[in-house]
Amino acid sequence: MIIRKLNYIFFLIYILTSLNPNKVSAKNNNKEEIQTIIQLLDHISKDYPLVIKDGLVLNKSEYVEMQEFSKIIYNLTGKMTLPTKEKTLLLSHILNLQKLIQNKDSFLKIDSVIKFLKKEIIKNRGNKTTTIVGTNSNDEQKFSTQIEGSSDNSLKIANHYLINSLKNYKEGNKEAARQDALAAYLEGIEPLEATLKNYAPAISSKLEQQMMQVRLSIEQNKTNFEVEKEINSALSLIVDAEQVKENNSLSYWLTFVLSASILLREGLEAFLIIVLILALLRTSQVKKAKRWIHGGWIAAVAMGIAGWFFAGWIINISGQHRENMEGIITLIAVITLTYVGFWLHNNSHAEKWKSFVEDKIGKQLQKEKMYGLAFFSFMIVFREAFESILFLQAINLETISKNKSAIGFGALAAFGLIALLGVLFLKYSKKIPVRQLFLYSSWGISILAIILLGKGIHSFQESGWLSITNIPNFVRVDWLGIYPSIESIVSQMLLIVAVFTLNFSSSLKHTIHSN
Repeated sequence: MIIRKLNYIFFLIYILTSLNPNKVSAKNNNKEEIQTIIQLLDHISKDYPLVIKDGLVLNKSEYVEMQEFSKIIYNLTGKMTLPTKEKTLLLSHILNLQKLIQNKDSFLKIDSVIKFLKKEIIKNRGNKTTTIVGTNSNDEQKFSTQIEGSSDNSLKIANHYLINSLKNYKEGNKEAARQDALAAYLEGIEPLEATLKNYAPAISSKLEQQMMQVRLSIEQNKTNFEVEKEINSALSLIVDAEQVKENNSLSYWLTFVLSASILLREGLEAFLIIVLILALLRTSQVKKAKRWIHGGWIAAVAMGIAGWFFAGWIINISGQHRENMEGIITLIAVITLTYVGFWLHNNSHAEKWKSFVEDKIGKQLQKEKMYGLAFFSFMIVFREAFESILFLQAINLETISKNKSAIGFGALAAFGLIALLGVLFLKYSKKIPVRQLFLYSSWGISILAIILLGKGIHSFQESGWLSITNIPNFVRVDWLGIYPSIESIVSQMLLIVAVFTLNFSSSLKHTIHSN
């Protein structure tokens, strides 16, 4: 708070010096006044939701500062060299802004006036050094130069798109409103999701659900009042998220812990599957087959490491395409896991496994080609690697330069722990009988497929590719892939039925053949 106050003091000193009439001339086209006004308007726009909430003043001193800023904006505009008509228009809107602040009005109204003022000031003076958002949604892909490329403004981007979404909806342009609501999540909320989940998982979950609720209200053609209510709820949660973000800075050790926990969380799913397959192959004494499994996951990890260095390209892909890519990769993994789970159950009987090893794996090894095993291993690990890159990049953007090495050390610590768990599992799995190992592996892999299916459907919903039909008051468990939507739950139920049907028919056939 003290640092924040000092920043304002220095900023006010700058403003007071800029009011010196000797600095103003027609030659510079009011450049200094324009820059100062834009900065002041940005300060008000950024701070207002944190200072005023539901008509109540949360911070009196900052509220007084905003009132002072609005007066300075009025004085600076009055000193600018402008045609009388344009100056009168600007001054009247500044007076309106002062009135809105005085009345502690809604942020939507404040932000609307600020956007209008910024647009008119730039338009009248032809200043091209600062980009201002237009009123057309197709022109609103970029913010001012202070906003672009900065992770600190991610939530501000979400604010921007939500406000424009409401504006488009009220004007009858519902498709543009839907696209803006989608962009608010994908470009504003999602980049900070990993950080928010670690600091405040409850707020992160509520915010994601509320952003979906905004889109749902637009898609269902709700009234302007209902859509505005949903957007206001989202804006309120964004304010909460901003406060969480401001109150939590990434220290060296916190960066280390976050990086390690992300890789552990993502890597353990892949680790379970890979070590299960390795344990099964060990029972067959087919050492060459293991090489293909190891080759697949090593290639996936290598691509993940390479992806870190190309992360700029990945991040620059639109949020919608990122979610679609993640969804497609996940569904491929689901299909692969479902097939492998059924195959394991089908070969859980000793004679079947022996026959498979001799007839299938043996013949393939004679050709020294087991691309299927390598592909399976690669896809399982690559999905987790792709998701880890996105999460780690979010942390990287929030970390100061001297603390960035903690990301690498956190990743190494996670890899070391996963490797240790793998060695221990392979050591103690020797004591498990082959049939039980097959059955446990079959059901374990099938459960992972069901979890991943929920996550894949959710990714497509986040990208706007699939519809969302919410189930009110339904439980949400991210790590189990359970989300409160009919689409994801029905998909998982269908997969559960398919798994049980396939396994039951396999057991029935074996019983008939045995008799």
